[in-house]
Amino acid sequence: METKRTICIVATDGKSLTNFRGPLIKYLVSQGNKVICVSIESEEEMSEPIKNLGAEYIQVAGNRVGIGVSDGFKMISAYKKLFKKVKPDLCFFYMSKPTAFGSVAAILSGTKHFNVLVNGLENAYYRTGVKDFVVRCVMSSAYKLSAHYADNFFFQNHDDLAYFQSHHLLTKDNATVVGGSGVDMEHFKKTALPEEPVFLMVARLLWSKGIREFLEAVTKMKNECPQAKVLLVGGLDDNDEAMTKAELDEYIKKADIEYCGFSDDVRQYLNRCSVFVLPSYHEGLPRSVIEAMSVGRPIITTDVPGCRETVIDGENGFLVPVKESENLAKRMTELAKDGELRHRMAEKSYDMCLEKFEVGKVNENMYKKMLECVK
Repeated sequence: METKRTICIVATDGKSLTNFRGPLIKYLVSQGNKVICVSIESEEEMSEPIKNLGAEYIQVAGNRVGIGVSDGFKMISAYKKLFKKVKPDLCFFYMSKPTAFGSVAAILSGTKHFNVLVNGLENAYYRTGVKDFVVRCVMSSAYKLSAHYADNFFFQNHDDLAYFQSHHLLTKDNATVVGGSGVDMEHFKKTALPEEPVFLMVARLLWSKGIREFLEAVTKMKNECPQAKVLLVGGLDDNDEAMTKAELDEYIKKADIEYCGFSDDVRQYLNRCSVFVLPSYHEGLPRSVIEAMSVGRPIITTDVPGCRETVIDGENGFLVPVKESENLAKRMTELAKDGELRHRMAEKSYDMCLEKFEVGKVNENMYKKMLECVK
């Protein structure tokens, strides 16, 4: 197939290119485009998995975290040099640094068309403190500049879009809400719902994922439903807001939880569960939840940005207040006792996923929006 355009997809996490943007990359290649993926990892590490998607990989050195002035100028210079060399027809930026520094480089290099995906606001937008205030100011300025020049500004949820609108970060009508990175519903196939109540949470073991509330709710739920089983999947983390192994062990002993550790393929656990739980404090759009919806599972999650995009309260699951284990325990108990309700909500979850989050529809819609601006 004759090559149509050269498209650069720019991130600062190489694994996210394969794990989250893999279907998008393959779709763009299938449309006859030359796709170049860019991240900070070495070409030795990333070239082969990116090649398996039909694309090329180029490293641009940098750091994943922190916003240092010197590092910022270095990344802008590196991106600018890259864009002048490969002359992309389109760029697609996601994550903070590619959005901030990549957009500037695209403008300076004369790249006419670029698109941005806001895959959730940074933690600094949800925390207080001088450092977080500075980060918010820097990122908001970068977002405003990018939004002014970008062809499209894609959002994963309506709350982030509303924030940009209320803070006047959007200066033209180029914003669209999309279904995140979508979910491959062939890979995460619908399976029969187990008859027994089995609850599953899949997440990094961080307090902001609601791990404390989940474990507290499990203890309360088991007082009424001791027969219910609970699975927890996720690795311990060295993040400053991660729970320790000692804290995890104490909860496991108290609540009789089956801790499964980290897994790079959660389908076996999704198939075992009959209810999926994620009491996170905030998300862009929780991929773990839409994977559970694809398999056909009721959802209990928090009424916060990102998470609320996945649930119609009382239809395919329940929305609960954030940082509140009592209400979470109540909803878990309700579903543990009512098998008919679990089955009804499971069907609704699958239907919602097919309508809103199926990866083919998500990628086709984004590509269509991109091409509208190029013609």
